[in-house]
Amino acid sequence: MLESTDVELSGLPDDIDKSIICFVDAWRDACAQMDNGALPTRTVLSAERLRQWRDDICIYEYQPIREDFLVRIDAPTIIENNGESFQNSTPREIDLKYGTCLMAALLKTMRQKKPTFHYVRIVSASGEPRQWLRVLLPVQTFDRFGDPIDQILGVRFAYEPMHCI
Repeated sequence: MLESTDVELSGLPDDIDKSIICFVDAWRDACAQMDNGALPTRTVLSAERLRQWRDDICIYEYQPIREDFLVRIDAPTIIENNGESFQNSTPREIDLKYGTCLMAALLKTMRQKKPTFHYVRIVSASGEPRQWLRVLLPVQTFDRFGDPIDQILGVRFAYEPMHCI
């Protein structure tokens, strides 16, 4: 039994679906195209490049004035699984509702500027436990003045570990 609903993993588990590995590899390939170790931009890591995971991606945009994130896009697959959308909400609201640690994970991912992976266990409204692998990838976009905006691409895949975490 888990003491917490979120467990950070040191890397991707060995027993995951190939599409998850491809998702992270797409981010790494985009990083390789950037100069001086900069984060991939949404121009390089475009919607076309991420087409395969389009319905699975949430976009969390950092709001520095509030020291918070805003859910810019909530993934259709997550909306379907949760039965609600958190678009235009904050990760803090998600954490309060589900007892997760999404906000802390997003901040860590943004500050470290590298992917983070988490095993997440939540209990649905019907009382059914659900298990996920959450992948968070830092990216940047730019506002209309050319100033950088930090974003995190978040994907949640159904996942039941083969070994006790």
